[in-house]
Amino acid sequence: MAETKKKRKNIGAWVIMGLLFFGLIGFSTGSFGGGGQVIGTVGQKQITAQSYFTALQGTIRNFQAQTGQTVSFPEAQEIGLQQQALAQLVNQRALDNEAAELGLSVGDTQVSEEVQRSGAFVGLNGRFDRALYSESLRRNGMTEASYENQVREDLSRQLLQISVATGIETPPTFINTVLEFLAEERSFTWALLDETLLDTPLPTPTEAELQAEYEANPDAYTLPEIKVITYAWLTPDMILDTVEVDEQALRDLYASRLSEYDRPERRLVERLVFGSQDQAQAARARIDGGATFEEEVEARGLALSDIDLGDVVPADLGSAAEAVFGTEGLDIVGPVNTSLGPALFRVNAILPEQTVPFEVARDELQDELALDRAARVIADQIEFMENELAGGATIEDLVATTDMELGTIDWFPGESDGAGAYAAFQEAAATVTLSDFPEIAELDDGGIFALRLDTQRPPELQPLADVRDEVIAAWEASATVAALQDTADALVDELTAGMGFDELTLANSIETGVTRGSFILGTPPEFLDTVFAMSEGETRSVPGIPQSGTLIIVRLDEVTPADPEDPAVAQILAALQGQIAQSYAQDLYATYSNAIVASTPIRLDQGQINGIHAQMQ
Repeated sequence: MAETKKKRKNIGAWVIMGLLFFGLIGFSTGSFGGGGQVIGTVGQKQITAQSYFTALQGTIRNFQAQTGQTVSFPEAQEIGLQQQALAQLVNQRALDNEAAELGLSVGDTQVSEEVQRSGAFVGLNGRFDRALYSESLRRNGMTEASYENQVREDLSRQLLQISVATGIETPPTFINTVLEFLAEERSFTWALLDETLLDTPLPTPTEAELQAEYEANPDAYTLPEIKVITYAWLTPDMILDTVEVDEQALRDLYASRLSEYDRPERRLVERLVFGSQDQAQAARARIDGGATFEEEVEARGLALSDIDLGDVVPADLGSAAEAVFGTEGLDIVGPVNTSLGPALFRVNAILPEQTVPFEVARDELQDELALDRAARVIADQIEFMENELAGGATIEDLVATTDMELGTIDWFPGESDGAGAYAAFQEAAATVTLSDFPEIAELDDGGIFALRLDTQRPPELQPLADVRDEVIAAWEASATVAALQDTADALVDELTAGMGFDELTLANSIETGVTRGSFILGTPPEFLDTVFAMSEGETRSVPGIPQSGTLIIVRLDEVTPADPEDPAVAQILAALQGQIAQSYAQDLYATYSNAIVASTPIRLDQGQINGIHAQMQ
């Protein structure tokens, strides 16, 4: 039975692959006059009804994939997706016409290779199947000649695109300006000012002050839009107690994992190889005389990461195993002859032999195997549940007839109660509408869920009485910043006059090599924008993290331009050149294709187009 089901799935996969392919190349199993009905011309190139139908379907599918929303054809028309599809098709045929006028084309050999590379025409032996090719085209109302002509046009259009968009050189001035912006560095000193610097404590806020704070910042006290969602869900953990695990299966799993439970002694080892025995002996003599192993590594122009072997067993070391595993403690061993030459080994740790018998590992294996089997039990129920929902069953009906559990949630982005902790649930909750029907969806731990949107509550400003504590905290933060401002201004003046942070007894931090993309813990997101707008030697006071009741004093100590010789900067430069060149090429090609469209005669039969729209209603 399982084999039969597997065969059906394989056959279904081939059918789906074929349909997807034909959708991409410009025709589908639908028919508009056998694929020959013409709805317009672009230059000497025709636009068939079938190619427009396929382009329109593809545009709608892409929109749905990008937005996560299902749209009907009337909704697609309101959005303008039919105009987008037609514009893309006209653009494509205009370029096909231009390539033909320029004499750009490809030979039969290239067309043949392209056809044979297509996965849609690969037989069960993994190679191009001529009979499958002919039959697939026949079923979709195309001849080999018409399809191969379409392939030839696609390849010719690619040649045109390559000829227009390659060889673009990015202006050095532009590259250098962007690089300087991204890679230049700042070094600065900063200190955080808080309520501990106030001479007198803050007064108790009056009701009028709290009301003013509340009215000035309504967004801070407004609940987000709430989706009231009912859902049913089932995870492997929920049915773990009902899953039986065979004892032999546990022992087989233990045997397959024996290397994890029965581990020989291992050692963490570094190996420093030399060119000759004399060099190795001399290095050992220096170490015995007081030099460090690290100094010898550095003298060879290496880093410790270059010589680290990690944790090894005797079989990993070959002829050096006896010496390295013969030492009783952490030590330097050698010189020892190895396949790479004489070497010194340093033993950094000894990991003793580890043996975990089956009886000890059994509970862990039991949980793992039970979870795996529970996930498979759930997977076996998905088709039944989908059929139930398709037949009109509600979420409550599923809960009554299956192991699924019922839940409700007042959901908003970031809410993680119950099933809301799963990313898949979050995505589904974000896009569900009142008109959607529940569908089975999978969770990343092998569980499943289905949800229904019951109602939506718009954003709601909470009464002052409900958020009184938050309003008081916000008022105190604002009042603290206001009270600190005079102190901050005085400190800025003293630092500008030449005083140091230490002289002013300000606890400070010194940051070096900071780029625009860095993040400084304890500062607001816009802090570095301020720092990069300052002049070298300048001192400013800036707001701290919002609602924290703090100010920041910052002095810019040094501006370091981007160094093209720095490997990290060189890497940024290479990526930047590639991205900008690609952007230039895309813009140039778009400009060129728009110009071609504008200069090419276009005739469209709106009546034929409207007829296609009517069939899609």
